[in-house]
Amino acid sequence: MIADEDALGWESTAAADAYRGRDMRLAEALIFPAVLERLAGSSGPGRLALDIGCGTGAVAALLAGTGAWTVQGLDPSADMLDIARADRPHPRVSYRLFDGRGLDWLADASVDAAVCCLVYCTDPDDDRLAGLTAEIRRVLRPGAPYVLADLNPAATGVAFSTLRNGEPDTVYGDGDTVATRLRLRDGSTMTSTTYYRSLDRYRSLLTGAGFPSPDVDLPTLPADGSANGAPAETGTAPYMILTTHA
Repeated sequence: MIADEDALGWESTAAADAYRGRDMRLAEALIFPAVLERLAGSSGPGRLALDIGCGTGAVAALLAGTGAWTVQGLDPSADMLDIARADRPHPRVSYRLFDGRGLDWLADASVDAAVCCLVYCTDPDDDRLAGLTAEIRRVLRPGAPYVLADLNPAATGVAFSTLRNGEPDTVYGDGDTVATRLRLRDGSTMTSTTYYRSLDRYRSLLTGAGFPSPDVDLPTLPADGSANGAPAETGTAPYMILTTHA
């Protein structure tokens, strides 16, 4: 499948500038509470969490703001990190540029939790993701949680309030390039490039790195009884949340 010709590359300055103004309501309602809930049992003063592919720092700042985590926010985009440092500075968050593959500055079993939100879908390279997943497994302490949140592969083509991943009535296969449209706070949209992977492919990336098969959650919003009709996210999950442990 071919992505929109105007799609922005995730590591471009233009993508970072646009992403800064994205409408995060669905992520804030469906992903953020799930991340906090799944990490709560491992939290404690001074414990280290990784926000891998932290982008503009929303999840990293959220975790640090609980007072229970020291956070390293990692991203391969210098422009995204510049925005994170400017918009979401926090004394317990350090933002670091990395290559999307290796965590060589971290010792084995030295990290208490890891989160990766809306990142795997942006990388076309399964081998690179396999290497990164193995690295995450290496640095996590035994029993530490890994929460992977991403676009729901069963929801391609569905027009949600703040995004649409792929075209309606189109079947995608593993590795296909997909145009994803994100709503910005000013009402405009940005189109970015993502890559379709089935739930089975996500499972195989995790189990291939030595993680147990993950628990899968497909959160939706409650219907509000509006006479104008319920938004798509009340019946279909825009995102999936996979939780496993080292």
